[in-house]
Amino acid sequence: MAMWVAAGAQAPPFRPVRVVGPLPPITGVKPQPAEAGDRKLGPTELVLGVSINGQSRAYPINVLTGPRREIINDGLGGVPIAATW
Repeated sequence: MAMWVAAGAQAPPFRPVRVVGPLPPITGVKPQPAEAGDRKLGPTELVLGVSINGQSRAYPINVLTGPRREIINDGLGGVPIAATW
């Protein structure tokens, strides 16, 4: 929504309001083998795929969205990563 201010007038002060508190990251992820994903995920399920140093992982988008799930702190190929959507 655009707000226009007449020439010479001052815009009202910006006062942001926090609508939700900070969400804690998910840590201690226990990776599952790809075969488990084949059984649990539908054929059209969206995933965030990551490959680092020859290791790969897929994070289902439905795991990364929701009121308490926003960031997964993980490690892959010896590199710390944060998976988020």
